[in-house]
Amino acid sequence: MLLVWYNTHKRELVCMKVTVRFFAQFREIIGKKQKEVEIEDDMTLHDIISRLRTEYPNLKKQKIIVSLNHKYAHPEEILKHDDEVAVFPPVSGG
Repeated sequence: MLLVWYNTHKRELVCMKVTVRFFAQFREIIGKKQKEVEIEDDMTLHDIISRLRTEYPNLKKQKIIVSLNHKYAHPEEILKHDDEVAVFPPVSGG
């Protein structure tokens, strides 16, 4: 079910959306720094990554680290309108 509400100021239907930001090689695969994505009610981080992997097949074999609103989050975390999801590769160093 897609959650939609009525914006009384602009008098239009507004869908739930999140901003997905891409870093490192993911930015090159996607072709942009960020993307607005419409989400459904009760959609999780795992769901949005699965959707991105379907839309961008080059992501399928990539290991992905995800944060939600600037914090590491569990894949089953439920997304809310205006959340910010960051997608980046594992980081190593010494």
